[in-house]
Amino acid sequence: MRAHWVSLIMVTALAAASASVVEGWPVRTVKIVVAYSAGGSGDILARALAQKLTHAFGETFYVENRPGASGNLGTDFVAKATADGYTLLMASDIQFAIAPHFGSSLPFKVAEFAPISLVADVDLVLVAHPSLQANNVRELIALAQKEPGAINYGSTGPGSTHELATELLQQLGHFKLTEIPYRGSSETLPDLLSGQTQLMLLGVPQSLPYLRDHRLKALAVGARRRIDSLPDVPTVAEQGFPGFEATNYWCFYAPAGTSRDIIARLQEETTRAVNAVELHAWLLASGFTPVGSTAEALAERIDHDSEKWARVLRIMREQESKK
Repeated sequence: MRAHWVSLIMVTALAAASASVVEGWPVRTVKIVVAYSAGGSGDILARALAQKLTHAFGETFYVENRPGASGNLGTDFVAKATADGYTLLMASDIQFAIAPHFGSSLPFKVAEFAPISLVADVDLVLVAHPSLQANNVRELIALAQKEPGAINYGSTGPGSTHELATELLQQLGHFKLTEIPYRGSSETLPDLLSGQTQLMLLGVPQSLPYLRDHRLKALAVGARRRIDSLPDVPTVAEQGFPGFEATNYWCFYAPAGTSRDIIARLQEETTRAVNAVELHAWLLASGFTPVGSTAEALAERIDHDSEKWARVLRIMREQESKK
């Protein structure tokens, strides 16, 4: 897959080089599509970035939510948009590291996009309703093994990081949960807070308010190391599963064929924005890890995670075929 991404970047650059330079861009409002519900991690990040880009370019950047099909509907909308720099995508890693493994069901092609920058990581935390009689991963496994499938967990649907990361945990721990899919992570919260679902790997930005007022409790952090906003919560790896790591990350894309000059300006301003002192500090406090990167660095990250999730999916499908 890496060769594909490198080729895509080269093709995009060559195509853009032959296009005429877009003078004065932007001269009107720019839409940033988030393919998930309002209130989710990507939405929070996109709105913060839109404010910075509005200031940097002197034209309004605004967010439009287009949820559905684990983010594929909104992503497809941008894939088919005019490549003029006025419709952009704030995408999760799901669309490029996971969705392509679902083959013909995918409504868009990776080649329909030009990567701009990796924006920020969003660490996942395994949260539970307070009624769940488990306070760490080991206790969760013991509880789930007593009654396989009795514990419900929320996800944003088939092919989501929430689903595959929880599946990876089940593969490593040899236990079984029941998945309850939703259209977006913000839509899982009412059922999670009421106890109708008991568990979820949820983004830290969404989790923090409910952890702080004890409406949810944290069992583990999905990242490879403990995080500043939840320093007392151990990682899944610390609790006996060193092969586990699950982090969402958000990336900026434009439709393929967008001017190289526009891509370069967006990459530069995006990196500057997430590393500006005020926004950087706010992102860290909100549970994000600001990044900012080149298109090549983004391609390498996607390639690595694509291979990881492909292995999880293969085992998952093998298990289902034996039922």
